[in-house]
Amino acid sequence: MGLTKIFDIAYSSTIFLTSLVTQDNDTWLFGSQGGYSYADNSKYFFEWMLANKQQETCFWVTKDKAIYRDLLAKGVPVLYFYDLTNLVAFAKAKYIVSTHSHTGNDVYKFIHKRKVLVTLWHGIPLKKMGGAPRRSYLEYLKVKNSPDLFLVTSKRDANLFSKIYHVSIDKFYVGTYPRINNLVSIAKKKKTVLYAPTFRDGMGQDYYDKYVFPSTHELQQLNKLLINFEYEFLIKMHPYVNATFPDLTHYSNINTISAFEDVQEPLSKAAILITDYSSIYFDYLNLDREMIFFIPDFEWYYNKSNRGLLYDYEEVTPGHKTTSWSEVQERLKEIFESPTYSVFAGSRNNIRNHFFAKKNVDNTDLFNLCKSIK
Repeated sequence: MGLTKIFDIAYSSTIFLTSLVTQDNDTWLFGSQGGYSYADNSKYFFEWMLANKQQETCFWVTKDKAIYRDLLAKGVPVLYFYDLTNLVAFAKAKYIVSTHSHTGNDVYKFIHKRKVLVTLWHGIPLKKMGGAPRRSYLEYLKVKNSPDLFLVTSKRDANLFSKIYHVSIDKFYVGTYPRINNLVSIAKKKKTVLYAPTFRDGMGQDYYDKYVFPSTHELQQLNKLLINFEYEFLIKMHPYVNATFPDLTHYSNINTISAFEDVQEPLSKAAILITDYSSIYFDYLNLDREMIFFIPDFEWYYNKSNRGLLYDYEEVTPGHKTTSWSEVQERLKEIFESPTYSVFAGSRNNIRNHFFAKKNVDNTDLFNLCKSIK
């Protein structure tokens, strides 16, 4: 066990004990991805709270010094987790909001049962998920094992997460993700294509070079196509991918964006999304734009001994299926030439309705529900 993890446990335990004697009913703490990102549903609920609920005291909690400095410079209320002077501030907060942990670990590890724990989660799952052990031994210590509210977009996901994370079904709220509300509000289509491949468990550079990344020749052909139709091609790698995209120095219309950058801005502008088994396309469905699914290793990925998928892939992916970069370019050319026609418009609408039970639900509903929890 590393020193950082030992400190996290010790410090979280101290916060827990301090929580026994102090609490402020109007203080909220938000975090994401274990404390190492400023993104996702908690970010957009946090920013909405700052803009619309000034009577509440809200802080973003991070373990990343660079994120802390950046937010501080922008005037965003932020707390650095490893600053011991923030201990009381952590302990006082009543509301803990996270996206990547159903036990609140995006903020700190041990949440007292007196507090309200809200899990907004980080997306609709397409890939199969492993179960999580129940920390029943901590219940005797008044530590929360599950959230008071778990946001999902459908009853289907409520049933799934209930089984995986041992959360009572009555704790789920079917609503709209704050990041979807933000995505729709900032959407402005531009002549860009966003390529966002997901990670492959255990696979590194050799695998991605062979199956996922384009060759030098394919990049040359793609760049010519983009120049001809005046489009920009952006690549957003998944943070967990253990591989580097080919050098793009000589390709004027192809660029990468940081794997750790919040994808909302480029996603909101993209006229076309290219992805594979990433659940990013669920968000993109809400913009009703064209998609291409590049799946050169489908048989390997779909295999049950590997990660596998929750649904019949063909039934839930409303877009062109391709297995080579030459096919991707052919589909792109078709879309560039007929930008107002879409053979998948009807299926996009049906699948969007299938996975999003409620639409245009303002964050006010989520806020009011949080405040109603005793």
